[in-house]
Amino acid sequence: MAMELLAPAGDWDCLQAAVRGGADAVYFGFGHLNARRRAKNFTPDEARQAVEFLHQHGRRAYLTLNIDLAARELGLALQMLRTAAEAGFDAVLVRDPALLAVRQAFPNIEFHFSTQTCMANSADAAAAQYLGVQRVVLAREMTLEEIAAASQTPGLRTEVFAQGALCFSVSGRCLMSSWVGGRSGNRGLCASPCRAPWTADGQPAGQPFSMHDWCTLDWLDRLESAGVSALKIEGRLKSPAWVEQAVRIYRRALAGEPVAPLKSEAQRLTDYTGRDLTDGYLADRRSELTGTNRGRQPRPQTAADLGDSEPLVAAGDPPSEDAAEQALVSTAAEDDLASGSSGRTFRFLLSSAGPTISCHLWVAEQELCWQYPKSVIHRAHRAVSAGSLCAELEGRRIQGLLADSVTADDPDFLLVRRTANAIVERIAAELGRLRRAAARPVALSLPTESLIHEEELQPANINIRTLGDPPNCVRLHKDQLEEFLRLQTPAHIIVEGMSPDDVGWLAQTCRKERPVVALPGVFFEDDLDWVRELAARCKKARLAVEVNSWGGWWIARQAGIAFEAGPGLSVLNPLAAAMLRKLGARTVTVSLEADRRQLEDLCAAAPVGLSLYVFGRPPLAVTRVELPADFQDQVFEDRRSLRMIARRERDLWVFRPETPFDWRRLRNQRIRVKNLVVDLVGSPDAVSEWLYTTPRSGRRTAYFNYHRSLQ
Repeated sequence: MAMELLAPAGDWDCLQAAVRGGADAVYFGFGHLNARRRAKNFTPDEARQAVEFLHQHGRRAYLTLNIDLAARELGLALQMLRTAAEAGFDAVLVRDPALLAVRQAFPNIEFHFSTQTCMANSADAAAAQYLGVQRVVLAREMTLEEIAAASQTPGLRTEVFAQGALCFSVSGRCLMSSWVGGRSGNRGLCASPCRAPWTADGQPAGQPFSMHDWCTLDWLDRLESAGVSALKIEGRLKSPAWVEQAVRIYRRALAGEPVAPLKSEAQRLTDYTGRDLTDGYLADRRSELTGTNRGRQPRPQTAADLGDSEPLVAAGDPPSEDAAEQALVSTAAEDDLASGSSGRTFRFLLSSAGPTISCHLWVAEQELCWQYPKSVIHRAHRAVSAGSLCAELEGRRIQGLLADSVTADDPDFLLVRRTANAIVERIAAELGRLRRAAARPVALSLPTESLIHEEELQPANINIRTLGDPPNCVRLHKDQLEEFLRLQTPAHIIVEGMSPDDVGWLAQTCRKERPVVALPGVFFEDDLDWVRELAARCKKARLAVEVNSWGGWWIARQAGIAFEAGPGLSVLNPLAAAMLRKLGARTVTVSLEADRRQLEDLCAAAPVGLSLYVFGRPPLAVTRVELPADFQDQVFEDRRSLRMIARRERDLWVFRPETPFDWRRLRNQRIRVKNLVVDLVGSPDAVSEWLYTTPRSGRRTAYFNYHRSLQ
């Protein structure tokens, strides 16, 4: 069977463009709970029409529901799945384990693992097949040989990215955007700090983490021979013309047209960013994938300059779904639209015909009215005309809604500036109130076919420690262990950086303790033998392991060894925690990104022991890019004062923040867990930081997302 060509659609126009270009299938999302929340996306009614349109044209429709879900979002996620089933979607892309619990309730929809699940080897693929997933989107960092190995998994189809932007970090393993501002790439709102300029040890370093764009035109025959089932074009924030052009290029390539001229056309797709193209990962070439590009090309002034009927990036559109400047386009509140809203526009009329200034705001089927007294204008040059105020608001997004029509019955009527400001503030307040009302949690109602039943979602009685109690667990690199244990004896120890040959030494070093050995969160095909051997030796030594990927879970399961779910398989909701418990996890780690409210909601219903990290320098990015050797231990800083240290860990580069987050002095009785974990990996002085005796650096204590709202 020929490879499927899968195209992105951020809105209806892009969906039609994908069909015109020759896509076999189109993937798109509702307005919430998908990995491209800055796209316009689709309302439920629009989605139904889109599926009908695609099926009429013999194409398939895939729903993206591929983010970490908070407890309050579970009801909405299930509502979306039911809507997808009713609309006739062919497949849904998922990331959160909670959705695996309800998969059997939707037998007519295929479940696909998103690239956010970090499918990087054949063990990951085998795990997905066992869990009932029909297709996986493989990690973009894989070589052709690694793709072939994963594609040989019986009963499973594979999908690879063919064209578009690349992430610096392995997908699903990046916390940079969340760390600096609470906008999580794992929840569809990455602010792309990797695209920004950085300094290294105080010296300008350019854009060392800005990836070139991906292009696989030279590899299509080999990908098909490797067993790949589908080619995916990235771009749900691109314009209709960009989508159509990209799809046409790959449709023609699959039809056998010469590659060289098509690559020239593909290069033109990147003119708006000025980024170069690469296929380095496929060829196992990992250097020179980032940094200096050819520079942005000037925008075409006419259709003749362009050679098409419209610009490849529509005016006003973000230039790329991973360009750093996107973060400045809208506020977090503007992105949080409820998928059930019947529209994403508003109309406004400012009337000065009566004795007062009357404001009329229409949103969906609601009309809101309010008035202001008219003021005498003493300084006309400082006043604001009604017409100019309306012109300023026209086309703007406020609280995520687009100002579709903003008019005044007398454009020349003058307003004092405080009244003009009050009008804008009132519009924002009313739209925010309506947005919050629309975003109220949908009640969770699990289907009867669910693997987890609602009565099971009760807090486990082993979660007895509250936030503020002394930590009882420490996470260390193996190189820190001996020195630490000479001075301290924590109740629970997790050790990372282990090899199979280290297990005997570990058992001798920790005679009184039973440490848990952390399996890596990212590993590729060549790593499988030693990871399996590590699990086997841990079983022989009667040591449990911590699994941090689906492949790690599969290896632990095959070895018959006790395991805990670590940060690489962390959760935001109790249904996901219950699902991991059902799959054998004796404890489950709370997402490092969680905010206070999400923590409280999770702890209120998690039926398994929870591990909560209260201190640490978590990996903000994990990359397979081969970086210069002198990056080791350098401090990289961006314009928002994000400071992170680069270190080589095995064959990957890992970036950790210079300053740890620290919740140990916080108090919250609603946050109840089994383990309060202090992560000392990357610590310059592990014992001092464990004992609170490290001298203060002068920097404010970092709380990660605890005091802000995770977006």
